[in-house]
Amino acid sequence: MVCGLVIVKTVLFDFDGVVVDSEPLHYRTFMEILGPLGISVDLQRWYRDFAGTGSRRIIEVLIREYELKEDIGILVQKRKTLYEQLVRKGELRETDGIREFLGLLEKKGIKKAIVSGSHRTNVDAALEVLHLTGFDLIVSGDEMKKMKPDPDPFLLAAQRLGVPPASCIVFEDSVAGSIAAKRAGMKLVVVESPALPNIKEYDLLIRDFRKDLEKIIPLLL
Repeated sequence: MVCGLVIVKTVLFDFDGVVVDSEPLHYRTFMEILGPLGISVDLQRWYRDFAGTGSRRIIEVLIREYELKEDIGILVQKRKTLYEQLVRKGELRETDGIREFLGLLEKKGIKKAIVSGSHRTNVDAALEVLHLTGFDLIVSGDEMKKMKPDPDPFLLAAQRLGVPPASCIVFEDSVAGSIAAKRAGMKLVVVESPALPNIKEYDLLIRDFRKDLEKIIPLLL
């Protein structure tokens, strides 16, 4: 929203690896489902090519690479179900300092949204189990016509919140998401992850929402 010459900031969070420390669990569940088919992906490639790009795309790419004839829809559903089961068993934690940071944004009246390539049910399950609330909007992979690194997911969130892209600050940890944020014309804060060597452009790098809060606050002003 624009009030005169004052641009009210809006914060858009990627979910996996930013709000929740879930990439290891995503990687594990994909390998448990795809491993029996002879598919193997090392962690370096996972963070470089697949993190943040959506389940269907990941499985489509790998099935094509390995020249298999498996039903992609069935594999997507199996992986989704396994992930949610593990989340509800408590095998997921929030990222350090995220709860306090969300509280700060709430006090300042700053809009906040999740923009994730994950299934909406997986996002909802994680938020429910961890008791994380207060987001003004959730845009999930189920409703994205184009996935990151396309800018559309972030632009859709800005449109739904009624704010200009230039007022948005994106928190991302993936290559695809970082490219999408910059293509959308938004400020980009990268949360350190194994993908960092492959992320070429960002406005700020942080390691922890709590310890690096003093670095973040100037972007919100």
